[in-house]
Amino acid sequence: MTQPTPGWYPDPSDTTRQRYFDGRVWTESYAPFPAPPVGVARPAKAGLSKGGKVGLGVAAAVFGLVVIGSLGDSDKGSETGSSRSDASTASASDASTSAAAPLMDADTPAAAGSTVRDGKFEFRVLGVERGQKRIEDAFAPEIAKGEFFIVKLRVTNIGDDARSFSATNQKLVINGNEYEATSILGDNSWMEDINPGLGIETQAVFDIPPGAVPTAIECHDSMFSGGALLAL
Repeated sequence: MTQPTPGWYPDPSDTTRQRYFDGRVWTESYAPFPAPPVGVARPAKAGLSKGGKVGLGVAAAVFGLVVIGSLGDSDKGSETGSSRSDASTASASDASTSAAAPLMDADTPAAAGSTVRDGKFEFRVLGVERGQKRIEDAFAPEIAKGEFFIVKLRVTNIGDDARSFSATNQKLVINGNEYEATSILGDNSWMEDINPGLGIETQAVFDIPPGAVPTAIECHDSMFSGGALLAL
């Protein structure tokens, strides 16, 4: 076997560097690879081949797309969950609104024959009369300028104290216009005290244009109360 000549060779213990061989033994002189010596191939570094690197790159790209797709699905799921939550909230809100729907508009009269409350009085219409031109009063007959329209009422004190009812506080509604009650002193309807839990049958008299059609009476606890509409 021919003995190698002295020179720089790939280090048998580390193929990433060169080591000097003096012709007999390996010395402790080391050097990096400049260019491979003529006739001596530089040892390949451990690592991936070009094909392996391409495959790894493709795998990384596919993984990235999967992650992005997962995030997209997650966002869509969140949006869907949010939409469903909003829809549930809206449904609950609609249900709450529907439950509150029976509240009546203050400008809408209660149905004829029903009762309404204003202050400490409860009112119910018992009937109506019309067409009279003359009503006897305590001192002199009351003569209508048009015709008298009489609303018969049941008035109940729902409070805890005695209260005075006055027919002159009531108002009649015709085509959106309000008509004041006439003061008739010939009966007790002009002013009467009612004890708690008790009621009276009384009447409110209005002087209205002949042939006019009243639609409601606005019932009042007092001249300063808000009033409650009751259809005739």
